[in-house]
Amino acid sequence: MADFEFRVFVNGFSRVCMAILTCMVSLGGAIVGTITGAIKGPTTETGLVRGACVGAVTGAITALQLMDMIIDGEPFSKMIGIETSFAEMFDVFENNGAKGLCEDSISKLPKCMFKDCNEIERNGTHVSNNCAICLQSFKNIEVVRELPKCRHIFHLKCIDEWLISSGSCPVCRSDV
Repeated sequence: MADFEFRVFVNGFSRVCMAILTCMVSLGGAIVGTITGAIKGPTTETGLVRGACVGAVTGAITALQLMDMIIDGEPFSKMIGIETSFAEMFDVFENNGAKGLCEDSISKLPKCMFKDCNEIERNGTHVSNNCAICLQSFKNIEVVRELPKCRHIFHLKCIDEWLISSGSCPVCRSDV
C-alpha cells in the first residue's frame, strides 16, 4: 500500500513540475516574442502594440513547440528551423502580405525640386516641409520624391528604402 501511495505522489509531483516548467518556458518565449514584436511592429504596418501582442503569442507557441521537440528527441537542425529563413519568420507581422516595390518601379516615381518655404500649399492642403520618415527638414532646392496618388513628399533616400520593403505611403498607407 505504501508503494502505491509513493507512486501516486511521485506521479503527481512530476506532473506539477512539468506544468511549472511548461509555464516558465511559455512565459520566457512570450517575453522574448513581446520584445521582438515591439521592435519589429513599428517597422511594419502593424504598429507597436499589435506587433508586441503578435510577438508574445508567437513566442509562447514557438517556445512550447521547441520544448515538445526537445522532449520527443527531435534533431537540433529541425528545432532551429533551418528550412525557414529569418525573413519568413517575421511575415506574421505583415497585415496584407503586400511586399515592396522593385527598384525599377521606384526609380520611375516622380522627383521634384523642393523650394524653401514654411509650408507649401497644394490644392487647399498644407504640405509639411519635413520628411515623415526621418523627420528632418527638406533643404532649399533639394530633390525630393513625390508619390503620385497621395502627393506626399519625402527625401529620395528615405522613401526609396521604405518602398523596397513596403509598397505603400508611410503617411496615409495608400498603395503606390
